Amino acid sequence: MGAHSQPRGVPARGRSTLVLLVAATAGYSLLEAMLVPALPVIQQAVGASPASIAWVFTGLLLAAAVTTPLVGRLAEVRDKRSVLFVVLLIVSLGTLVAGAATSVTVLAVGQVLQGVGLGLVPLSLGIIRDTQPPARVKSGNGLVVGASAVGSAVGFVVAGPLLEALGSHRWLYGIPFVLLVVITVGTWWAVPSCPPTARGRVDRLGAVVLSVGLLALLIGLTQAPVWGWLSAEVLGLGVIATVMLATFVLLELRTIEPLVSMRLLARPTVAAVCLIVFVTGFVVTATQLTISTIVAAPASTGYGLEESATTAGLILLPMGIVGTVAAPLTGRLERLLSARGVMALAGGAIVASCATLLVARGEPGALAASAMLVGFGLGIGVTQAMNTVVTAVPVSRVASVAGAAFVYQERGIHPGRPGQRRHPGRGSAPRRRGAELVGLQQRLRRRGGARRGGPPPQPGAAGAQERVDPRGCGQDPRSLTGRS
Repeated sequence: MGAHSQPRGVPARGRSTLVLLVAATAGYSLLEAMLVPALPVIQQAVGASPASIAWVFTGLLLAAAVTTPLVGRLAEVRDKRSVLFVVLLIVSLGTLVAGAATSVTVLAVGQVLQGVGLGLVPLSLGIIRDTQPPARVKSGNGLVVGASAVGSAVGFVVAGPLLEALGSHRWLYGIPFVLLVVITVGTWWAVPSCPPTARGRVDRLGAVVLSVGLLALLIGLTQAPVWGWLSAEVLGLGVIATVMLATFVLLELRTIEPLVSMRLLARPTVAAVCLIVFVTGFVVTATQLTISTIVAAPASTGYGLEESATTAGLILLPMGIVGTVAAPLTGRLERLLSARGVMALAGGAIVASCATLLVARGEPGALAASAMLVGFGLGIGVTQAMNTVVTAVPVSRVASVAGAAFVYQERGIHPGRPGQRRHPGRGSAPRRRGAELVGLQQRLRRRGGARRGGPPPQPGAAGAQERVDPRGCGQDPRSLTGRS
């Protein structure tokens, strides 16, 4: 079988398949992005403490990291359509459970189930390779990556208006749930069967060892700013993660059918891709955080715009739009510049974005330009990375290696969001933690009728006021940091 040949028995339903894959990734990204601005409202609705609501959404990241390699491997040894159908069913169920939750425990179950959805992108890349003509594979990969970007960007913008118009956070689950159900049904009817090139098995022992190692690593990263990087808890988790991940590597090297092929990951091309997506995830998320913090910071700082989360979302929206437009063009750029040239262009765009932030001085136009540059770099960079993986590994290993690459990207995103690593109810520097949560699209509540250029609000001025914005998208950051 050639590098891009289609498996026998796959009917020509390429266009409808591609539309469904793009819709699935966009819908999932939209769901997860809309929840971030609504965290204060969700916290109040289920009666959760700031600490428990933080762990609920950290649980989604943990589930994503653990299940993505497993989904990738299942896609290699089972029918990809069936795997996609099951993943969409699980995500739909998680969305329904979380939307109907009246307690933090039920909400946590729903969010963990939703975490399985991170495997949709690498799974989609495997299906695209099986169902699309060779000329459409790279542009199809770009559409999927771009759909994920625009779903996230749009989600941040529409969450506030939806909460204001509909009055309940449950709509933020209900609307994506309906969309996911339609996509799930469409997947079963329209996506062709994509049988594996050869039947195999899933390395269960490797899956357990990898899960323990990743859980220890992520919990350590999440809690390190609270417990201290040199605390006994963090060091202990670091030791557990190191031992378990090293054991996983040794197991996979000795297993005939590994969960993730270490030999493929060690290839220079694949290793470079993993490093690139890790760094890209970190830098892009840090840039988002910086832009959002500048938008929300008081004007008295000299650089802040003192605007709402909706304004921050609108400034960040060009990132998703440009990324969506640029990603499908990656194949054409590769023909003009070569794969290395595209990666260099992506890196240059991201560096230019960071440089623009250094001289922005709180100018909305400069912030939007920075968002556009980082969106362009993200769109073509991640797409080129995935295209490289698709062409550099055997067809039977596309899904698992792409899944591993996305885990690397997610690990880059995780430390790039310091606001998510703070324990909301503990630790020092609550003002800084509040600003970081604002950077994650929490609306900074306007207090005391303060106007731009006026004196900064006095501490405690809003202390006796209700801290949840009745419009649904704003909460005093102090209520998320345990500061009264």
